[in-house]
Amino acid sequence: MKKNAFTLVELLVAIAIFAILSALGWKTFDHIAKIKDRNATHEENLAQLQEAYQQIQRDSIQITAVVAGNSEKPQAALILHDQSLSFTKSGVVDPLQQKKAPTERVEYHYNAQDKKLYRLKYTYINGTPNQQPVSSVLLARVDQLQMNILNPQALDHWPDMIDPNDQTALRRLPRGFSLKFSIDDVEYEWIFDLLNTDFISSNLSKNSLKKQSSDRTLSDPSILV
Repeated sequence: MKKNAFTLVELLVAIAIFAILSALGWKTFDHIAKIKDRNATHEENLAQLQEAYQQIQRDSIQITAVVAGNSEKPQAALILHDQSLSFTKSGVVDPLQQKKAPTERVEYHYNAQDKKLYRLKYTYINGTPNQQPVSSVLLARVDQLQMNILNPQALDHWPDMIDPNDQTALRRLPRGFSLKFSIDDVEYEWIFDLLNTDFISSNLSKNSLKKQSSDRTLSDPSILV
């Protein structure tokens, strides 16, 4: 009479096949999970990069030739020093009519220890004591970062040594600036133009000449005759 039960060999073969199929299924599942994690990380990085780029682009468009600080310690309209970029920008909105100033001071500061690029915003540009900036993170996991001024050659600082009483020099703006950095072993280079700096510089020079001419006229009454 024929037996319907499995033999020991058949049972072992079935267990082995089931184990192989389970291992293959787990390997496939693990591979899909890793791809999903990589895609999520990539999307997070892309969102971070897009948000940071758009913020810096908005700032660069609004950079204005306004000197910060005070008469005792003036600050140039734009400064690059020790891989920190600070500038005066317009575009401040005041929907609640709180008598906010039309300009503010912004600084990009790279902290190599925590690998982050920070954006610091100062409401008052006149160097108000104990003013605490509003801080936000532009980029995280930044392994290296270098900022340069473009005028049009690349410069690692701005401005050069100038007379702190020379308002024209303090207001002078470069043509643009660049950021070179790497995140997760991927290198990036962003270049930003400043709007119409030639026109601004030309107007500043003309205004300076007009002021000098006016001063000479007032100091020499014979010119008025």
